[in-house]
Amino acid sequence: MTEKRSNVEVKIKRLLKELSIAQQCSLSEMSSFGYTLSFVRKTPEGKLAVVQLDNGAITIDEEGEIDHNSGIKIRD
Repeated sequence: MTEKRSNVEVKIKRLLKELSIAQQCSLSEMSSFGYTLSFVRKTPEGKLAVVQLDNGAITIDEEGEIDHNSGIKIRD
Protein backbone atom coordinates (compact mmCIF):
# COMPACT_ATOMS: atom_id res chain seq x y z
CA MET A 1 0.00 0.00 0.00
CA THR A 2 2.83 2.41 0.82
CA GLU A 3 4.43 1.78 -2.58
CA LYS A 4 1.16 2.57 -4.38
CA ARG A 5 0.74 5.75 -2.35
CA SER A 6 4.28 6.90 -3.19
CA ASN A 7 3.64 6.22 -6.90
CA VAL A 8 0.56 8.44 -6.73
CA GLU A 9 2.53 11.16 -4.95
CA VAL A 10 5.24 11.05 -7.62
CA LYS A 11 2.62 11.29 -10.37
CA ILE A 12 0.95 14.29 -8.71
CA LYS A 13 4.29 16.07 -8.19
CA ARG A 14 5.10 15.54 -11.89
CA LEU A 15 1.69 16.90 -12.92
CA LEU A 16 2.02 19.93 -10.63
CA LYS A 17 5.18 20.96 -12.48
CA GLU A 18 3.12 21.22 -15.69
CA LEU A 19 0.68 23.73 -14.18
CA SER A 20 0.90 27.51 -14.34
CA ILE A 21 1.15 29.45 -11.08
CA ALA A 22 -2.49 30.53 -11.53
CA GLN A 23 -3.58 26.89 -11.93
CA GLN A 24 -1.61 25.88 -8.86
CA CYS A 25 -3.34 28.59 -6.81
CA SER A 26 -6.80 27.52 -8.00
CA LEU A 27 -5.95 23.87 -7.40
CA SER A 28 -4.87 24.72 -3.86
CA GLU A 29 -8.24 26.38 -3.28
CA MET A 30 -10.17 23.39 -4.68
CA SER A 31 -8.04 20.93 -2.71
CA SER A 32 -9.42 22.43 0.49
CA PHE A 33 -12.82 21.07 -0.63
CA GLY A 34 -11.39 17.59 -1.28
CA TYR A 35 -10.68 17.80 -5.02
CA THR A 36 -7.53 16.14 -6.35
CA LEU A 37 -5.58 16.66 -9.56
CA SER A 38 -6.22 13.76 -11.94
CA PHE A 39 -4.45 14.74 -15.15
CA VAL A 40 -3.40 17.61 -17.38
CA ARG A 41 -4.75 17.79 -20.92
CA LYS A 42 -3.01 19.82 -23.61
CA THR A 43 -5.48 21.78 -25.74
CA PRO A 44 -5.08 24.39 -28.49
CA GLU A 45 -5.91 27.01 -25.83
CA GLY A 46 -3.24 25.71 -23.42
CA LYS A 47 -2.96 23.20 -20.61
CA LEU A 48 -6.13 22.24 -18.83
CA ALA A 49 -5.97 20.73 -15.33
CA VAL A 50 -8.68 18.16 -14.64
CA VAL A 51 -9.57 17.93 -10.96
CA GLN A 52 -11.92 15.34 -9.46
CA LEU A 53 -14.01 14.74 -6.38
CA ASP A 54 -15.88 11.44 -6.29
CA ASN A 55 -17.55 11.15 -9.72
CA GLY A 56 -17.49 14.88 -10.45
CA ALA A 57 -14.81 16.71 -12.41
CA ILE A 58 -13.95 20.35 -12.88
CA THR A 59 -11.30 21.99 -15.04
CA ILE A 60 -8.83 24.78 -14.42
CA ASP A 61 -7.43 26.68 -17.41
CA GLU A 62 -3.97 28.27 -17.60
CA GLU A 63 -5.35 31.56 -16.29
CA GLY A 64 -6.58 29.75 -13.15
CA GLU A 65 -10.25 29.99 -14.12
CA ILE A 66 -12.27 27.16 -12.58
CA ASP A 67 -15.04 25.64 -14.70
CA HIS A 68 -17.53 23.67 -12.61
CA ASN A 69 -19.62 22.87 -15.71
CA SER A 70 -16.95 21.86 -18.19
CA GLY A 71 -18.88 18.84 -19.41
CA ILE A 72 -15.65 16.84 -19.50
CA LYS A 73 -16.21 13.08 -19.58
CA ILE A 74 -13.96 10.87 -17.45
CA ARG A 75 -13.45 7.26 -18.50
CA ASP A 76 -13.72 4.53 -15.86
